[in-house]
Amino acid sequence: MPGMVGFISPNQVAPDHDCFASVAGDKASYFASQHYQHMLKNVEGIACYEYSDDRLHVSIWGDIFSINGTDCATEDILQTLCEQYLIDNLLALCHGLNGYFVFSVYDKQTQELHLATDRFGIKPLYLWVEGEYVKGFASETKAILLHPEYTQQIDQSALETYIDVGHMLGEQTLFKNIRRVPAATLVTINTQTEHYQQQLYWQWSEIKPINGISFDEAVDKSYQLFDASMARCMSVVKQPKLAITLSGGLDSRVLLAGAKQHYKGEIKTFTFGEPSCDDAVIAKQVADLAGVSNQLVAIDQNNWFSGRERGVWLTDGLKNILHMHALSSVDLIAQESNYLLNGYLGDVTFGGSYLFPESQMTTSKQKRIATRYAKHVQHANIDHDYFTHNNDDPVLIYNRGVRFIGAGSDLLSHQLHNLKPFMDNDLVEFLYSLPDNFRRNGKIYHAMLLRYYSDYFADIPWQQTGKPISLTDNQVEPKVNPVKQQLVKLIKGSVFERAARKLYRSIAPKRHYVAYDTWLREAQFKHYLTDMLCMPSSRVGTLIGSDQVNKILTKFFAMDDSIRPEKIGSLLTLELYLEQLENGKKSASYSK
Repeated sequence: MPGMVGFISPNQVAPDHDCFASVAGDKASYFASQHYQHMLKNVEGIACYEYSDDRLHVSIWGDIFSINGTDCATEDILQTLCEQYLIDNLLALCHGLNGYFVFSVYDKQTQELHLATDRFGIKPLYLWVEGEYVKGFASETKAILLHPEYTQQIDQSALETYIDVGHMLGEQTLFKNIRRVPAATLVTINTQTEHYQQQLYWQWSEIKPINGISFDEAVDKSYQLFDASMARCMSVVKQPKLAITLSGGLDSRVLLAGAKQHYKGEIKTFTFGEPSCDDAVIAKQVADLAGVSNQLVAIDQNNWFSGRERGVWLTDGLKNILHMHALSSVDLIAQESNYLLNGYLGDVTFGGSYLFPESQMTTSKQKRIATRYAKHVQHANIDHDYFTHNNDDPVLIYNRGVRFIGAGSDLLSHQLHNLKPFMDNDLVEFLYSLPDNFRRNGKIYHAMLLRYYSDYFADIPWQQTGKPISLTDNQVEPKVNPVKQQLVKLIKGSVFERAARKLYRSIAPKRHYVAYDTWLREAQFKHYLTDMLCMPSSRVGTLIGSDQVNKILTKFFAMDDSIRPEKIGSLLTLELYLEQLENGKKSASYSK
C-alpha cells in the first residue's frame, strides 16, 4: 500500500532503490538529512501531505477529520503539528486527532524523529528494530526487507500463528526484527544514536459509561454521530465519482444511504459473486432504490484465483489469499473513482458482533479470547493497557479487525483510498459508553437504521437472515435447517460426500458468493497446490516440515473437516510470498 518509508543510517540508499520503488504508489516527496531519509508515496495525490521549513519536516499519510470534536482539513494539521511540537505538546495533540493516519515530525536541529499511529491503528506502520536500535520504518514490510543492510530472520512463532489462526496477532510480522507499531502510539527516535522510545497516547479505558441515557435517546445520538462521520468522510473526496462495494449486508447499504445525503457527485456501486447469489440480488434492489448504478463482478471457480498471486505481494503476505474477493474489481473501480466507502467494522462497533455471550460473563478474558486463538493468544497482547475495557471488543477490533479484516483495505490501497465512517472517534466513543445490551444482536444499530433510513431497511431483506431487520426479532444468524443437518451427518465421511457437496452447490439457493471448499479441491487447482507446496523446493515445507504440509493437504483433499480451506490458503499465501520476496531480493541486489 502507499504510505511512508524511512531509514536511519549514515549509509543512505539511492531514492530509486527497490526498497523505495517497491512500495505501492507514486513518489510524492523525498527528504534526506544526515542520518535520515524519508519518502512519501501516494495514489493520484490522495491523502498525502507534507510541510518543511528551516527547523521541521512534517508528513501525514491518511485523513485527519477533526481535533477534539472540531472538524478540520488534514492539510491544516501540518501547521498545528509544528506548533504543538515546538511547545512540547505533541502527545496531547495526538490524543484528540480523529482519523486514520500515520504522521512523522523530524527536527532538523535535534535530529529527533517522531512517528505516530492513529487511535485504532488502522493505517499500518512497521518498525525495523535490531536489538535496541531502530533502522527504519515503512507502511509495507517489503520496503524494509529489500534494504541492502537488512538480514532476514523468520519468526517461527509468528509463522505458526499465521498458519493456525489465518492472520498475525498483536505486533507480529513474519520476521523477528520487524514489528507493527501498536495503535495510539508515538515513537520517538534519536537518528544519531538510533535509540527509541514509545508512548501510548490513548487507551480504551478512557471511554466512560454514560449513565441515565434512554435507549431512544441513544438511537438518536448514534444517528447524529454517524451522520457527522459520513459528512466528514465525504468532505475529503476530491473526485466527481465515489465508489461503494455493495453487498446484501447492512453496513454497505447504510453507507450508500448516507452518501446519497452528503455526496453531490455520481455514486458507482459494485457487487461480487454469481448473478443469482443473495448479495447480487439484494444489492441490485438497493441500488435501484437509491437510483445509482450497480455492476456485478463475477467470482466463480474459473476466475476466482486470477490476480491473487499479485495480491500476495501487495499485502506482504499478510492477507490470506482466500480472502482477496475484491481484488478482481480494483481496476474496474479505479476507472470510476479512487475513493471507496468501506463498511469496515460496522457490524462490530454498531452491531455488537464481537460481544461475548452473556453466559461467559464469569469466564476470564484470557479464556474467552483463547477460544479463538488457542495457544497463540499470548501474542494478542490482551493485557496491554491499551485494551483495558469491560468487554473483549478492543482486543478483537485490533487483533481481528485491524490485523485480518483491515488487510483487505491494504490489498486495494494501491489504487483505492478507503474511507471508514464506522471508525470515527466520536461515534466509537459514544457507542462504547453505552450498556452492552444496547448493542447486543444489533439492537441499537437496527433501531437507528429503521428510524432514519427506513426506505432502505424496512422491506429489503438482510442477506445474513434472508428477511428484513425488525425491532421485534433479534435474529442475527440464518436458521439452521434440521433436515439438512441430518443429511450432512449421514453423508459425511462417505464415498458420496464430495459428489453430494457439488450437487448441493449446483441446486441450492446461492446465499454466499464464494465456495472455496469446493474450488480448492477441483482437479486443476489440486494439481497447482501440490506443485507449490509438496515439491522438495517448497519454502513452507522447509520451515514447518514437508511431512506436515503433506499431512495437511492429504486430510483436506480427503474431506477432513479438521482442515479448513483457510489453512490451505495460509500455506499457499506464505509459499507465494516467500518466493516473491526471494525474487525481489535478487532484483534489489542490482540496485544498491
